[in-house]
Amino acid sequence: MAPKFFFNSTLTVLILTLILGSFPAPVQAASIGLAELASAGKFSSPTTQRIVDKPDFAFKNETLQQLTVKEHVFKFYLDPALVPNLDFAKIVLPKYIADMNAILAKNTDRRLVFNPETDIILTNTQPHSNQATPPLPVENFEIWANAVLSNYPVSYGGYAGVDSSGAGVLAGLNWTRLYDPELLASGELADYWTQISNMLHEMAHVFGAGIGEYYNLSIIKDATEVSPLLDIDIFDSDDSFWSDKPDFMADPLLRNVVRTEGLEWLSTREALLAFVRYSDLSATIMSGNYRNAVPTADLSNIVVRITTDGGTPIDNANVKIWSVVGNSSYQAQLMVDDSTDPSGQISFAWGGPNNPHNNYDFLRLIKVYKDGYTPSAKYISIFDADIVKLIDGSDSLDITIPLEKTDPLPSTSTFADVSIDHFAWPWIEKLYSAGVTGGCSTSPMLYCPDQIVTRAQMAIFLERSMKGSGFIPPSIPTSFADTTGHWAQDWIEALASDGITGGCGNGSYCPDAPVTRAQMAIFLLRAMYGADYMPAPTSGLTFADVSPTYWAVTWIEQLNNENITSGCGGGNFCPDAPVTRAQMAVFLGKAFNLP
Repeated sequence: MAPKFFFNSTLTVLILTLILGSFPAPVQAASIGLAELASAGKFSSPTTQRIVDKPDFAFKNETLQQLTVKEHVFKFYLDPALVPNLDFAKIVLPKYIADMNAILAKNTDRRLVFNPETDIILTNTQPHSNQATPPLPVENFEIWANAVLSNYPVSYGGYAGVDSSGAGVLAGLNWTRLYDPELLASGELADYWTQISNMLHEMAHVFGAGIGEYYNLSIIKDATEVSPLLDIDIFDSDDSFWSDKPDFMADPLLRNVVRTEGLEWLSTREALLAFVRYSDLSATIMSGNYRNAVPTADLSNIVVRITTDGGTPIDNANVKIWSVVGNSSYQAQLMVDDSTDPSGQISFAWGGPNNPHNNYDFLRLIKVYKDGYTPSAKYISIFDADIVKLIDGSDSLDITIPLEKTDPLPSTSTFADVSIDHFAWPWIEKLYSAGVTGGCSTSPMLYCPDQIVTRAQMAIFLERSMKGSGFIPPSIPTSFADTTGHWAQDWIEALASDGITGGCGNGSYCPDAPVTRAQMAIFLLRAMYGADYMPAPTSGLTFADVSPTYWAVTWIEQLNNENITSGCGGGNFCPDAPVTRAQMAVFLGKAFNLP
């Protein structure tokens, strides 16, 4: 667990100890974080487990391999209940230090120096003050581990503390017992390595690494309610955020590997010593003198560059950027809604009044839209900015997002009454290509773009868009008084079964009534997100003709937020106007991202 600091005349550490309320741990996993699962049972996920093969990571920063060793005296402050035999402690604790030094030696310049005759202190009292006068020393300071007897049958917990002497403290450790790592009995390896992993985790924090916690980015749910939705899931091998960070998978700052399913092959101490290593970012920070502050890229002018797959800039692409909170509510706040310039770029500032190395301000979600291209989404974290600065050696955070072209449209119109210069022509072609519509006439092929869409026609449009052109609704008794024997009866019942409509009132559906643009907003969003979907409250100020008290205001503004509509012109939405078949094609094409 990372420290939080308050800078006044002294440096005070906000002590946040990982104490579990109940076992087993999988229930606690989301709130505790993977790297801190020094608790009971293993973390499990219903999704595909991310399994990392035995790594042989190349260093991105080659200077890590040529460092001058910096030594730190290490002291154990232990609960006497943990040490019934001091001679045993003097034998086994040097082996603890050797295992930690083996990990440190892989890619950091830090080493621990330990004298078992003088550096084991038995005490029932917390040894550290948790306050110090800044700046903290960055070299030659002592590192202390303070462990007490665990109240549970497993070892767990930890936070990065500080002492007024400048010592860094691996505090809040709860251990079951001391082990001889060379004589571990069956079932003891996981508990022993949990003790080692938690010390390595907090030690990295002492040196300034991982503030904000990598593990807070293990699972992130997209709460923007704007498609395309993009989650972060470290257990998904195709996850776009973690797939380019393989060196993090063995980092004790991210997770305790003996408490992670999918890594059961790490069944020996030797395998763990070979596998575990700090990521390049963690190692660079630990080896640098960054205990008081970690430099990052320039966050005041971040460039987002939108290109084709071939690298050609795309101008006038809509770019939306949200700030995402890394806790279980995953609140998302829209920060930027802008269009790229002729060079395909926009720039923005990270924002926020404080250091963004915290889980309330450490993540941004970028979504990009351009007609003729598939929408794209990408997460950027403050740790990505740190990598740019410390590993890549650049002050500029430049983000390139390539867009993939959708399938090219035919050069001639499928329908005789829709010319290729008609505003809805590309969307009508997409609708036809997807099998959602065959038009309003087959001989000749006509679409009737200016014809009003009825509620019956809308049922077919939505069901085919949701379920594909091959969907045929089952024949079931009608639930509406006015649809028995109607040509679209089965489609209407399917729409009702999906929870998208409850009819027009008084037990009726009004199948031949026109669909208004306000009604369409509700139908579309429910079709996209499910019957229980409710849009978030809105300002009611987006469209001049949709007041904050209008009955469908939140639905209309959400449709605008989704980039599905920009209104009917002149700053208006025309909520009570009927939807034409041409407009319907645009709505459906954008809502369901038809190719």
